[in-house]
Amino acid sequence: MSKFNPWYILIVGAAVATGAVFDHALNRHSNSVPAADNAAAVSQPTIAANQTAPEPETKPVLAENPQPPADTLRAKSLNTILAERDPRQRTKDLQAFINGLTRSDFADALKRVQRIPGNNERELASRLLVARWVQDDPEAALNFATSNHGYEYLADDAFESLASVDLQAALDRAKAIPGPNTRYMALRGVLSFMAESDPAAALAIAQSLGDFPGNEPLTSVIYRQWADADPQAAALQAMQSGVGGSGWNSPIAQVARTWAADDPMSAANWALSLTDPQAESRTISQVMREWARDDLNAAINWVGSLPPGSSYDAAAAALAIAMAGTNLQDAIGWTNNIADANARTNTLQRISREVMWHDPTNSLAMLQAAGVPASLIPPPGSHRR
Repeated sequence: MSKFNPWYILIVGAAVATGAVFDHALNRHSNSVPAADNAAAVSQPTIAANQTAPEPETKPVLAENPQPPADTLRAKSLNTILAERDPRQRTKDLQAFINGLTRSDFADALKRVQRIPGNNERELASRLLVARWVQDDPEAALNFATSNHGYEYLADDAFESLASVDLQAALDRAKAIPGPNTRYMALRGVLSFMAESDPAAALAIAQSLGDFPGNEPLTSVIYRQWADADPQAAALQAMQSGVGGSGWNSPIAQVARTWAADDPMSAANWALSLTDPQAESRTISQVMREWARDDLNAAINWVGSLPPGSSYDAAAAALAIAMAGTNLQDAIGWTNNIADANARTNTLQRISREVMWHDPTNSLAMLQAAGVPASLIPPPGSHRR
């Protein structure tokens, strides 16, 4: 419809006169369209008895210019929001968009959000939407999760919300869910809520629930959450529990990675206190990976301050591997400082795999130029993780 069409002017005038707010109607996703007849009736001037009524104007045919359905308007609004380059403004607009949804809108909106191409944008929009949905209507979110494959993760947020109201009832209900994947996510939500105030009790319950094949151990979730709030207490419990798990999934590994993200020096010093040599080496490696990415110079200074010995060798190896993808020559230099011959050979092999993963095309020439023996360079294609 042209913005200069007289009928459009009459409609706008009527809206202003009656206090209607079109933006609000769109935000609430109403499917109704103001009737042109009513707008004309309100704004039609009174004709005196001695005046001849003017010829009526031809009424626009609305069917030829239909109002886009509410879903189309919503999709365009979402696309516009995601095109915003300022991340703070984008988050603010996304939140406003989600706040405008009615309860019946959430399921469809979540399905459309999952089709957003960009990972970051999709994750942000999904996280904001799910948080609002489980706050407003956790039962509807849970019903959607149980009846739509691939959306079982909603049970995590829904049951965290239910646990905030009645912890024991939420735990009992989660245990009774028949589907293993949905049951796992529901238990995860309950235990996550519980871990905020009593991580030790949440850990004990998680250990009593057994394994859920194909899913991360519930204990790992709790250890990460515990380490984020109180890394020293979580570390003490992890050491008392033993290495446990399988390497990277062990309690110690969960604490190390989480602690290193917030305070890598403290995490690294804790790693040196581990009495199991394999646990020490693995934990230092995890800390170095985090630390070298966030503050390489600080990591280098810490490793350089260590006295010669097994701890230094483990730290130097971890640092070299962490640097391999961005600074091969320095990585080789740190590797050459490793006193233990077997550790030095293993580190060169791992560096080779890292370089080949980062740059499959030029990796062979780069490794040869850096002086890595051909026998330690894996064959092409074997570097895949």
